[in-house]
Amino acid sequence: MSKTIDLQVEKSQTLIDGLKKNLSQLADKGIDANQLDQMTAELQQLRVANNECDEMRRQLSQKVKAMNEVLARVKAQFAEKKKTIKGYYPQEEWMRYGVADKR
Repeated sequence: MSKTIDLQVEKSQTLIDGLKKNLSQLADKGIDANQLDQMTAELQQLRVANNECDEMRRQLSQKVKAMNEVLARVKAQFAEKKKTIKGYYPQEEWMRYGVADKR
């Protein structure tokens, strides 16, 4: 769970627990058990949503790692082929092979 979500859940749960213990004194202040039950349900939804986001972050991290590995291979192949062209052909012919001279 992210630190922000974890802290909010903890603070909210502590508040709910305190309010439930003193519910009889809070009735005339507009706080009732239904509101606290609703807050508890919202906290549970927040936990579930946060867990889903954590899983998505984990999956994204794996995909980014795999993509970066492919990118490294493509870059290496590109550099190798470009080096071959530059090594065997004069600069005037590089463009014919798709190698731009950016000196």
